[in-house]
Amino acid sequence: MQPTNTLGSMIKSSTDPKVQELRVQIDALNKKRREVFGKMKDVQRRLNYKTGELDAISKLSEMEKKQLKEIPDISKLKRQRHMLEFKVSTEANSLPQEKLLIRKINEVNSQIEEALKSVRKERKILLVKKDIAELQTTLNSIITELTGLDKNLDDLYHSIRKILGVEKRRPNIQQQQKQKPIHRQQEINLEDIVVIKKKDNKKPQPDGNPDGAG
Repeated sequence: MQPTNTLGSMIKSSTDPKVQELRVQIDALNKKRREVFGKMKDVQRRLNYKTGELDAISKLSEMEKKQLKEIPDISKLKRQRHMLEFKVSTEANSLPQEKLLIRKINEVNSQIEEALKSVRKERKILLVKKDIAELQTTLNSIITELTGLDKNLDDLYHSIRKILGVEKRRPNIQQQQKQKPIHRQQEINLEDIVVIKKKDNKKPQPDGNPDGAG
């Protein structure tokens, strides 16, 4: 909490040793608060970046999943590739047969790569979520520290005001109390007017009918 200009001038011009001692403590706390506040802004910036990154990766991952419809079994694909490579290296194949096997190996490699992209994104999502959780914990800790610093500053300013004989500005309660009965009286008067009108409508008319009907 920062003092008003008037209080700040009074603190600076005061010759009371206790006031100046408290002023030194306040200056130190304000310096610490600025440092902590700077850290908070940095953590908030990083948290916002990570939150945006998570949103972007999650949307991209969902789009790719819809395109694939079903994520291939990477282990099964790797076994298939190993079997094809084994045939190429151990069996006596004709040139057309070998070209066919190599083409199949390339197709399997492409499927494996597509499947790995999805897996990598899922891992990335988990890592970003972990970063967000850690940053949120850090931010909560900083906010708690700032709250404590503000409480200490309030206490120090309260002590200085007490020494200087300066009361902290408070709402004018007496003025509020004066205004409230007036407001209530206005409401009562409006209700009375409605009741009076109803009574007037029920009064007998000159011809003896209460509602004036012929």
